[in-house]
Amino acid sequence: MTGTVRVHDLVSVSVLPLKDLFSDDFHFRLPYFQRAYAWQTEQVGRLLSDITAAMRASEGERGYFLGKLMVGKKRGQPATSLVDGHQRIMSLTLLFAVMRDLESSPQQQRRLHGFIRGRDLRLSPQEAIAATCEQFVQTPGGTALEPDEALDDLSETERNLIENRNYLRTELSGVEFPPELRHSLIDYLAERCCVIVSAVEDEDEAWSFLRTEEETRVDFSKSDRAKFNLLSIVPGAERAECQKVWESCEALLGATDMHALLGHLRTLKRRKQSGKPVEVEIAETYKFNVPGAGSSFLLSELRPAAERLAALRRVDEDPLGAGTSVERLGWIDTQLWVPAAVLWLQQRRAPEETRLFFRRLERLVWIMRIAGFDPTRQHNRILQLLGEIDRGGPVGGMREFEVTAEMRVKALANLRSPSFDAKHFSARVLRRISIAIGEDPGPIAHDRLTIEHILPRAFAPKSSWRTHFPSPRAVKQHAHRLGNLTFLSPAENQKADQQDWPEKRAILARSEYLLSRQLADAAEWTAAEIFSRTEDLIRILFKDWDIKL
Repeated sequence: MTGTVRVHDLVSVSVLPLKDLFSDDFHFRLPYFQRAYAWQTEQVGRLLSDITAAMRASEGERGYFLGKLMVGKKRGQPATSLVDGHQRIMSLTLLFAVMRDLESSPQQQRRLHGFIRGRDLRLSPQEAIAATCEQFVQTPGGTALEPDEALDDLSETERNLIENRNYLRTELSGVEFPPELRHSLIDYLAERCCVIVSAVEDEDEAWSFLRTEEETRVDFSKSDRAKFNLLSIVPGAERAECQKVWESCEALLGATDMHALLGHLRTLKRRKQSGKPVEVEIAETYKFNVPGAGSSFLLSELRPAAERLAALRRVDEDPLGAGTSVERLGWIDTQLWVPAAVLWLQQRRAPEETRLFFRRLERLVWIMRIAGFDPTRQHNRILQLLGEIDRGGPVGGMREFEVTAEMRVKALANLRSPSFDAKHFSARVLRRISIAIGEDPGPIAHDRLTIEHILPRAFAPKSSWRTHFPSPRAVKQHAHRLGNLTFLSPAENQKADQQDWPEKRAILARSEYLLSRQLADAAEWTAAEIFSRTEDLIRILFKDWDIKL
């Protein structure tokens, strides 16, 4: 798997397994102006699930390609400027560190720590996050520690670091990853996962190469690229008509939905996930090089699906009465559920069945997201649902709509988390609960609607909050829970700020938002009140979704 080609005196291109990449041959450092670590749990979850799926599919025999890196590195010297590839290197560092700290075998611990530190740290991030990364990731045992600071007080990059680390720890310590599977994963990562490394002797040249590539590359949108590739295959006599159909569909949907729809149609046709570019698979599946096949796909498959999807997006018209559920599906995920929705609408079921279908679909997509299911598991669940729609049974009997015990346990753990407000879906969950009690406050907007922490995250030393929350640790354990959150207008939020409970209670009582007005009945605001309200809000949400606690 390892090989090197000299492109010219300045550049070498190597194919390296991770055991060689995370070795003393490389000491990655990030320039201070490098893009921040921006991956979130969705991207990290997909990385883990894709690697694990590749390992299982071939019993570890086939390799897995992790993309390309561009680095500035002199031959024979470990110092390596990471020009392009920061997100993957940092995420792999998190993965190795979490597996190290879950290991009971000293030998495996040493092996995994060797991917994090040798003569030097394998990865030296920007100075602003270096201490956080070393303390909570790179140091042995660090992934089991939590920062003393509230997550809101960390930078966005630090929050992503901690959230992704916690996500990986939860996944890798679950029943799906017994020790023997983790050991196989260690071997697979080290030996069979590889990257292509383009190393440029001069760091400035490396940045110049990257800039040239970005500036000279034709900046097609995904939809433009798919259109260009597919229509170029269509026989010339049909191309003009096919282009008209394509452009009419794109006018209905917009470029983003248009490209996504191709993926949904591939899913509906193939009923499996694929790593191929969607336009390649569409061309192969529908035989675009055969006269009449391309136009047949566009007219009989793409255009009807585009019209159905456009109708779903126009929730204000809502002839089937499913608009509220469809709108809420879009809040939590814009695309995952679309294949099931399009397939359902093809069947022209009775309106009451359609309304129930979309309520159940909303529940399924939201609960999978709250439970922290990785994108691959979510997609596989939708694939299974497609089969049930094909079979034509009643919605009430569709097993893929059932909320499993695993879903419920994981969702409850996240809803009860002491760092709930740091989760990327927290504001949407709070809005969804508010709807369940009878009021939609609308989306969070800095000029109209804000989230208020009832117990302030910080307050004056002599504040009466000290009575019930005497230490920073006590505040941290309670201030970020679901039960401590509500909605206020920006002006109300600024006025409430660090006020003691009697003053804040009066502001909440006058709030325009029902979720806040309900709080005014509490004589005091204590840890017990926060725990109790957390459970009350969960019960409201689960009751609205018909989920038993």
